[in-house]
Amino acid sequence: MEPDIFIITKLLSDPSRMHILDILMDGKAHTVNEITSFTKIKQHTVSYHLKLLTEAQVTTLQTYGRFHYYSLKSAAIAEMLEFLSFYSPQRDVKSYKQHIHKKELKVARTCYDHIAGELGISITNYLLQENLLSESEKDFQLTEAGKSYFQRKLHIDTDELKKKKRKFCPKCLDWSERKNHVGGALGNALLEFFSEKQLVIPAQTPRSLTITEKGKEFLEKEWGI
Repeated sequence: MEPDIFIITKLLSDPSRMHILDILMDGKAHTVNEITSFTKIKQHTVSYHLKLLTEAQVTTLQTYGRFHYYSLKSAAIAEMLEFLSFYSPQRDVKSYKQHIHKKELKVARTCYDHIAGELGISITNYLLQENLLSESEKDFQLTEAGKSYFQRKLHIDTDELKKKKRKFCPKCLDWSERKNHVGGALGNALLEFFSEKQLVIPAQTPRSLTITEKGKEFLEKEWGI
């Protein structure tokens, strides 16, 4: 059997479905009500789109009592969406609110479960410049200095990360910065570190992150960013 790519491309051709998937790119699970409030799409329409996306295994459904939570099926789906975003034309900004949203997303945002935007690229550049990471055509590689640094400074056990059933440190193409940022298990560990230490917090725009004063101090003092 050959894969029927038409089914996926047809699903992704609908603007409402893409808006829903963009919300789910924050890596979290959301209810229909939450997605409706974010997208301003009618609730029954959101439910219909999620049904189609789940049947196509683009999204997944988890039920807890009477609550239904939807999320992206896997990190591979997020990578596909980010890749498509890179090659897609930019939407025209038609209002001040859209301008603010675009600016927030550009500065710092989640790309499924890791950091993207200007902050994601700055972090990646620092890790490369300090020889904590090296790079090949498709991936970043952790150096011995990097392994020691992550354990000693950030308390991230990279040996444990490598045991996870996912890519360890792939390149992820950033649609706003047109460069690669760190994805995979290591990228997720960095986002968790930044979130747990309150260096970044969720911003008003879905997926966007605000760098806190504590975060700015850390970035400048520790990494010179």
